[in-house]
Amino acid sequence: MSGELKNVIGNSFVSFGDTMLLNYLMFWLMCVEALVCLLLSLPFGKTVAQKTVQFLSYHLGGKNSIATNTANIILAIVIILFLSNAHTCASYYTSDVMLSDGMRIRLLTAQRDLYITGFSLFLFLLLRLVYHSIETNIHLAKSLQAMRKQAEGASAGYKTLLEEQEVAKVKLQKLTALVKTDTSGAQEPSEGDGKPILERLLDENSILQTRLQLVEKEKEQANRQVEILQKQANGQNSAFMQLLEEKTLLVTKDTEEKLLKKEEVIRKQETDLKTLEQERDSLKSQIQDYDFMFAEARKKAE
Repeated sequence: MSGELKNVIGNSFVSFGDTMLLNYLMFWLMCVEALVCLLLSLPFGKTVAQKTVQFLSYHLGGKNSIATNTANIILAIVIILFLSNAHTCASYYTSDVMLSDGMRIRLLTAQRDLYITGFSLFLFLLLRLVYHSIETNIHLAKSLQAMRKQAEGASAGYKTLLEEQEVAKVKLQKLTALVKTDTSGAQEPSEGDGKPILERLLDENSILQTRLQLVEKEKEQANRQVEILQKQANGQNSAFMQLLEEKTLLVTKDTEEKLLKKEEVIRKQETDLKTLEQERDSLKSQIQDYDFMFAEARKKAE
């Protein structure tokens, strides 16, 4: 029994470095899973989880996708580590040999790793269950929306069918009433009593069809006349606008001519004023000369 225990302990010491690294990774995986569970417990975590699950299922979903395969591999690794840690703990507990301090430390580390891997395995399975439940809820919501649309379309079709059925019932009642009135007025009821009313209805139908064709033709003619009138109105409109433009041009030309004439008259008046002023100045100078000459003549006479 002691030899088997030594073999187990030796094998455990050989794989100690690898298991330490894996258990370290399991610890951080447990922390990440606990953080995700904490986020899911928050009030806004539900909507965020639904959006993330929808994104992952749309882009990375599928049975044989990379995400599902990696998740299955991680789950298998966690299970293997959990079982290995449980096996080491069980081997230490079942041994009857007194354990040294190193063995006890190894037992404590194995227990710690067992708790870490067990808790990470529990959280991993829980999150996987939550993921699948959210994914199924999303698919059910989409199918519910599709079923609602189908139900709305079916109800609308059923309503139209009911309306058509009511219209058909009214028409059938009218036809039966007409047949009864026709058969009551006939002297010899027979199997052919209903034929005249049918022939009458057919005649009325043909007459109404011909009237409808005539009305459609009149409508087409009226539409053509309206188009012609619209074209005429557009032509008259354009002609009126041209006349207005010509009138404005003529008015502007007349005003310009009048202004030019006024300017010419003003210029002539200015030139006349200038000539009159020049003549006035010349007359003043002549008068001054005459006054000077008369003054000299008076002096000589004296």
